[in-house]
Amino acid sequence: MFKNLVFLFCLAKVSILGAQDSLHMIRLARWDDDSLPIASPNDLNVQYSGCWGLAVNGHEYAILGGARHVLIFDITNPTAPQLVGKYEGQTNTVWREFKSYKTRVYGVSDATNEGMMVFDFSNAPDTIKRTYYSNQFFNSAHTITLDTVSGRIYLNGQGNHLKILDVSQYPDKPVLLGTPTVSGGYIHDSFVQGDTVYASSGFEGYFIYDCTNPDTAALIASLPPANGYHHNSWLSQDSRYAYCTEEIPTGRPILIVDLQDLANANIEVVGSFLDQALPFGEKNAIPHNVYIRDSLLFDSQYEDGLLVYNISNPTAPILVAYYDTHPENTEYNTYYGNWGNYPWLPSGTIIAGDMQNGLQLLKMVQTTSTGPEAPVPSVRVFPNPASDALTILQTGKQEIRSVRLLSLTGSVMLEQTWPFGASELRLELSRLPAGMYLVEVRNADGGGVVQRVVVK
Repeated sequence: MFKNLVFLFCLAKVSILGAQDSLHMIRLARWDDDSLPIASPNDLNVQYSGCWGLAVNGHEYAILGGARHVLIFDITNPTAPQLVGKYEGQTNTVWREFKSYKTRVYGVSDATNEGMMVFDFSNAPDTIKRTYYSNQFFNSAHTITLDTVSGRIYLNGQGNHLKILDVSQYPDKPVLLGTPTVSGGYIHDSFVQGDTVYASSGFEGYFIYDCTNPDTAALIASLPPANGYHHNSWLSQDSRYAYCTEEIPTGRPILIVDLQDLANANIEVVGSFLDQALPFGEKNAIPHNVYIRDSLLFDSQYEDGLLVYNISNPTAPILVAYYDTHPENTEYNTYYGNWGNYPWLPSGTIIAGDMQNGLQLLKMVQTTSTGPEAPVPSVRVFPNPASDALTILQTGKQEIRSVRLLSLTGSVMLEQTWPFGASELRLELSRLPAGMYLVEVRNADGGGVVQRVVVK
């Protein structure tokens, strides 16, 4: 599948060695405390992990996992985040994850015997309290999933079981509902909608369970084991598609899974996509955690930072914005950079947590193609790699105005006006040196797409 990349001309500032860059996204603030503990004494230097957000009582908050602490920030003024809570755990850990329910935030970690923490924001900003910290029902959990309608919590990383708690009646005192066995084995992470659990089960595959009865996880459908480690997933707004990350090995694309025939136990992969900051060599980028807000997919991709895709056409995502939270990346070194994000705050502030660089508060600006009606050219560019010529084939109804071939430093190498009434255009490449270039296609309304191509 071709991946159309919507870039502004500011792409001219992008270095092929991954100097800090952005598209349609700015950083409002960064918070980082180098004096905080690291998760383990190794060269990864992991100080931070998962993040989440909450809007309550007219204020907005960011929650960030530290190696030893849970850190809470008031980000109502996103250009000046204020640390308003610092809650210590029992030991240092690489993994802390969070979810929210009404005015509470629930946090888990992989630290032995830490169990779960509950934070009460109901009286914020005056007071924020940790109301619960117990391993009564479990010692550790790799990730946490929460259905905000039912108030059910699903704890992942419990061997071949799910552990299901309820906080709908007593938000500060979880009640154990059940510990069903799951046929797909260990669940790394999951997405929950109603009583349906979409489980990312590592190398075993992707499994969907009906947990209406919390003592039973009835298998609805599954994808067979493939080449990647199913890490996390999120559903499109209409629940028609799931977007799944596969963290291991490096370079695995985000999978698009069609769920329309789920009632008949049939699901299938219908596409995939991957973009990376470093253009040469193997594709070693790692999509880690994806979340969806309306028609936008937010991909936390470790060293590449946060990438945002327009999924109005669900099987042809378009990259519309990104921000590199980890500008140190001159080559891919696996576990550095942007761990997760939270894109749902009313103000539009986007929370991102970088494992080494801390809290990053971002905002999308000057975006095109972020909604269903955005005027974006639909084209196919081939062959890729190319040698003598490149063909741009119009596949949509938008009126195309121009095509340019740019170097990675932004220089215009070729430029042509789209022939009136034509369905395709041919670019002659014989005089160009071999290397990587950018094909920019713009329509009459100014909307544009850009795709990287290789000239041999």
